[in-house]
Amino acid sequence: MDAPPLNEDELNEIYNWVDTVPLSRPKKHIGRDFADGVLIAEIIQHYVPSIIDIHNYSLAHSVQQKQYNWNTLNAKVFRKMGFQITQKDIDAVIQVIPEAIERILKVIQVKLDMFLEHSEQNQVQKQEKPNEISKNQNQVNNTKPVLNNKQHDKDLVIQDQKETIEILELKIQKLEQLVKLKDSKIQQLTQKLQQAGIK
Repeated sequence: MDAPPLNEDELNEIYNWVDTVPLSRPKKHIGRDFADGVLIAEIIQHYVPSIIDIHNYSLAHSVQQKQYNWNTLNAKVFRKMGFQITQKDIDAVIQVIPEAIERILKVIQVKLDMFLEHSEQNQVQKQEKPNEISKNQNQVNNTKPVLNNKQHDKDLVIQDQKETIEILELKIQKLEQLVKLKDSKIQQLTQKLQQAGIK
């Protein structure tokens, strides 16, 4: 992304912000001091050490080494933060064009704030999720007795129905036996009548 121009208040704000970060070497001329990208790496490390390996960045005097440092920041750090510095802005910083580094610092300050805020929100969500899981688990645990009671009631109903069916089957068997007995008596009476010659 292109770094926008800054007004005087914004410049002073950037200078004050940089002064709050402990750096490995004193600032004499901000343009030259930050031209190799090492102090930028130190600022990132100060705020989010987890996304940067400071050993990848060494003090540089040659344009080639400065370019390497900035390209490494772009590829390995700024990309993780959701932005990248344009080659035009990198060249301007390396060439120590007035206010070039201040504009880059402003972009980094804004992106750092956004990155840190987003990280905090993610952390809060991660902390909430175990709580939600715990709540859900409690809800499940609380519903288990209810479910168990319902299951127990169903089992009782099924058992009652089974007993009722067994009783009915016994009654049917008895009725069948009675029918057979009556049929047998009728046959006996019929036979006796026939033998007596009475129709």
